[in-house]
Amino acid sequence: MKQILFSFALLNVIFLAGCGTTRNATANDSDSAKKEVHAFTGVYQSSTGVMTPLSCYCSEGGTLTVPENGVIHVCFDKLTEKPEDCTQLAVFGHFETIANEPEETNPCPKGTMEVFVVESFKCK
Repeated sequence: MKQILFSFALLNVIFLAGCGTTRNATANDSDSAKKEVHAFTGVYQSSTGVMTPLSCYCSEGGTLTVPENGVIHVCFDKLTEKPEDCTQLAVFGHFETIANEPEETNPCPKGTMEVFVVESFKCK
């Protein structure tokens, strides 16, 4: 039992340290002039510090539930200010496909995920 708790604690430390992954934008995302800016407003649920599939691609993010678009994975990694204690958010940014190429000791699987990279936000 102690070994299981230790393993779980160690796994959480790895995720809190940023997953130790290399995140690369795909070739389609390399030209910022081609990125289309979108705006969404919805209910925000942070996944920062929680082990979710998004944690392997974004260390500061969560999900935004938007009535017309469903659930969108949002990432605040490029911002210095993060939404704290906000449940209703308006976000502005672009979609980007992020590749995850984890190190051998990382529990995250290799793959890609499309996330909404937030350039700015407003707490509603």
